[in-house]
Amino acid sequence: MDASPAPTVNLGLRVKHARELLDLTQEQVSVAMGFKDRQTLSDIENGKRALKADELLQLSDVLDQDVEFFIDPFSVVAEAQYSWRASASLPEEDLNRFELTANSWIGLLRWLRAQEPGEHSPLGFALRIDSGSRYEAAQQAAEQMVKQYELGVIPAKGLAEYIERQLDIPVLFVDTGPSIEKTAISGAACHLPEMGVILVNRQESAARRNFDLAHELFHVLTWERMKPAHRESNSAGERERTKRVEQLADNFAAALLMPRESLDELINPARLTDEDHLADVAQLLQVSVSALGWRLFSLGRIDSAVRVALAQTQRRDVQDQTPRLFSEVFVKQLHVALDKGRLSARKAAKALGLSLHELSELFVAYTLPKPFEL
Repeated sequence: MDASPAPTVNLGLRVKHARELLDLTQEQVSVAMGFKDRQTLSDIENGKRALKADELLQLSDVLDQDVEFFIDPFSVVAEAQYSWRASASLPEEDLNRFELTANSWIGLLRWLRAQEPGEHSPLGFALRIDSGSRYEAAQQAAEQMVKQYELGVIPAKGLAEYIERQLDIPVLFVDTGPSIEKTAISGAACHLPEMGVILVNRQESAARRNFDLAHELFHVLTWERMKPAHRESNSAGERERTKRVEQLADNFAAALLMPRESLDELINPARLTDEDHLADVAQLLQVSVSALGWRLFSLGRIDSAVRVALAQTQRRDVQDQTPRLFSEVFVKQLHVALDKGRLSARKAAKALGLSLHELSELFVAYTLPKPFEL
């Protein structure tokens, strides 16, 4: 088992990451290791020198990490870069702990994709938008995407599937766990050299999930040109005062979920000041009433008074089922790996932070036969 090829673990990068977590210099670690000079450790961190087995054991003590930290193939620690949408009230240490959990999910995902040579394009997709671009350019790019990929009048309806199957960008619907408030983390964009990944909190409302998904898609598609901050607020009001990259992402998301052609088809022009009518349209588009108000205001279709009134309109969110954990594509890839004996159930469960029973139930949720016996 577990004999299939996997992405090579960047041991040197993990050594450097562990050293920096302790705020140690190369000189300090070299002395503790008994190296004759700092250059030896520098070569290890840069991948120019292999790490011997006894050195790895000693280094794990010096850097206060388990050996597994350095060699785990189902982790992207020190490689993955994230941009989180999180509540300002969430302590940084809680977010950092959750990021470690996400590293294992995405590490397993990367390993599973490596089992499918030729299935994933190395080219990827990108938007030709940078921090100097106008908001209208971000909106236009989103509307062109809706047309080109025929996302229909309600783009939110099939957006996750489109992102995964057409753009080859994995989307994982996740839980934040018992130690973090359910909606403290809305989602994230994750960047790796070989792929981007989108994480969405599946416990959020449908409108919030859809906007998060569209917003994070923008970050994945523009990461090389505009690397976002490691953390941003999941409050729209706070984002209005933040960096331009986040405002561009919000403009892209709004146009992707509410393209002008959809607004033309769904809104009765004679009822543009009718709050109930516009709230009904927001429900159809699977967006918040406030988001629709801002979109119409930015297009010059309503005035400020109507926008404010819409922001104060109380309307129950779209009633839908909570998305299943992770995604169908991901769970099917996992099922194949287990079924073919490429991966053990215990290792998969550990990487996902699930018990064996919970892993078994995950396959039941996707109507897949259980590939292992409890």
